[in-house]
Amino acid sequence: MNKEIKYVLIAALAFLLLATTYQFPSATAQADFWIDRAPMPTARAGLGVAVVSGKIYAIGGLNNNTYLNVNEEYDPATNTWATKAPMPTARSGFAVAVYDRKIYVIGGTTGDSNSSSSGFTGAVEVYDPQTNTWKTKTSMPTPRADLSAEVVDGKIYLIGGKKYLAFDPYYTESDANEVYDPVTDSWTNKTALPTATFGYASAVVDNKIYIIGGGTQFWQKFDLTYVNANQVYDPANDKWSNADTFSPPGSYMAAAATSGIDAPKRIYVVGGFVLSDYSNTTHVYDAGRNTWGTSTPMPTPRIYLGLVAVNDLLYAIGGFYNNTWLNINEQYTPPGYGTVPPELHVLSPENKTHSSVQLVFTTNKATDWMGYSLDNNANVTITGNVTLAGLSQGAHTITVYANDSRGNVGKSDAVQFSVDSMPPNILILFPENKTYDTTDIKSVFTVDEPVKWIAYSLDGKEKVNVTGNITLPALSEGSHSLTFFAEDNYGNIGASETVYFTIQLFPTVLVIAIITTVVIASTASYLFLKHRRKIV
Repeated sequence: MNKEIKYVLIAALAFLLLATTYQFPSATAQADFWIDRAPMPTARAGLGVAVVSGKIYAIGGLNNNTYLNVNEEYDPATNTWATKAPMPTARSGFAVAVYDRKIYVIGGTTGDSNSSSSGFTGAVEVYDPQTNTWKTKTSMPTPRADLSAEVVDGKIYLIGGKKYLAFDPYYTESDANEVYDPVTDSWTNKTALPTATFGYASAVVDNKIYIIGGGTQFWQKFDLTYVNANQVYDPANDKWSNADTFSPPGSYMAAAATSGIDAPKRIYVVGGFVLSDYSNTTHVYDAGRNTWGTSTPMPTPRIYLGLVAVNDLLYAIGGFYNNTWLNINEQYTPPGYGTVPPELHVLSPENKTHSSVQLVFTTNKATDWMGYSLDNNANVTITGNVTLAGLSQGAHTITVYANDSRGNVGKSDAVQFSVDSMPPNILILFPENKTYDTTDIKSVFTVDEPVKWIAYSLDGKEKVNVTGNITLPALSEGSHSLTFFAEDNYGNIGASETVYFTIQLFPTVLVIAIITTVVIASTASYLFLKHRRKIV
């Protein structure tokens, strides 16, 4: 066989082997589909899943009434699993959150019953993937299970869930809203959940926490009742509101949110127990429009599963279906994947007048090209924030553009601003360039625009702040100079022309002395002449 043909065949075979190992998501036509990935080594439900540095950690859970402490790491890039350090406390139905690249495992069910908790725990254990070690932190005040943990602004919110009840069935829904601070290892209470629920789905979009569906205990029938509420919590003001309801109601679903970087920003809710049956529906919530829809169903119906997003691809892992504990790992490529343009926001200039203009903007993803258009002119290529020099006086408009690696073009909103780089014009009306015979000199000046600061300098000395026309008192005789300064509302500083003037007092004492001398001399001469005439 020809060597070149042989090498080509070997290369082709290698590519085919790689293709069977990893399936590449398409940017357009093939979006909205599910594929199977490498199954999780340990089949289970009620597990916690979390993402750190692009890798998924599947922790704890339940299998055939056995509570687990297993910790298995999945690498989507290689489609492989690895076993990591086990969690100290075996449990299921707990909440997981990631802060500072560490995984916080909070609450859950341990199966150990006593008179105060009936197997519910408030334990907080923290896993560090970098060191593959666990640490124990301050427990959650209210032991509970079947809840979620969400991180907003560095705080972890533990909302709702299932708590202990002193009589059969020994649990009830909770409305607790307890917040954990990982920095201080402390807990605080916030406004309670309006409709208490457990086994709900939860995600964060734009720093707001969505509590979707869930279940409650209906005491008259001792039967589970579903919740269709979509309760929204805003940590910024500690207030709750209601969004479009989840229909049909269900519990023990899983939820994850796409970021808007590689796929449109949405909350996906999959699986769960809906209408007394296992569901495989993929619900899609658009928080911006407050609307629900559905997309391609998940291949395997199930409850009590884990769902996470890695680079806006969703991974549905584990769960329970028809008395079977699952190790399934199904990957979902959402609608619009790979078609989302960069999101650009101009921070500077603002919609106001500037003396100098810095173009400062943000983008939510890596870009291959960036540029701006000033006053609808041709785009100017830039590599980042820049100073816009040489702008003419008056009104301007600027828009920033960027292309990502897939060719998606994004642009910012147009920002309108004005440029005023001219300093204020100051005219000194008084004093003038001449000589004055008084030591108290009035200063009168005008400024051609509103200013926020005025000062003068006399004889080149340190500036003295003033608010308007003043009198310069008790000036010394001789030559003087006076200059006024002003700063307008845009930071431009102007100076007047310098006025030179002289103070020369009228010699009043000397004149009086001369006149007195003349009068005395004249009087003496008159008396002398008069006396002489008498003698003659």
